[in-house]
Amino acid sequence: MQCFNHPTEAIGICKHCQRALCSDCCTDLNDGLACKGVHEAEVTHLNTLIQNTKKSYSSSPRASLFGPIFNIFIGISFLGFGIKNGSEPFLMTLGAGFIIFGLAIIAYNTKYFKKITTNYDA
Repeated sequence: MQCFNHPTEAIGICKHCQRALCSDCCTDLNDGLACKGVHEAEVTHLNTLIQNTKKSYSSSPRASLFGPIFNIFIGISFLGFGIKNGSEPFLMTLGAGFIIFGLAIIAYNTKYFKKITTNYDA
């Protein structure tokens, strides 16, 4: 593979424009090569986005529990009010539905985040 700008052998590809670059045309930014003086800012920005994405993935499994726990809490509340009001079927059914929905979301999120972290680590 030859350099996009020179008839010399390329040592890598610009992370922004995907052009082959020789050692004279590229800047090594540790996490990728960039066209010297042209795409350095863009590649630095891409590297920052990748690092931020890694951080957000690490906190996602914990944050995904807030919704299901809230649903379970609401379900228990409705179920309790239904029992307290003389076995009110509508409130008890609503409560059971919220609890089942919350547990289903927890099961889905556990499976989903296990799959994501397995694929992400590979």
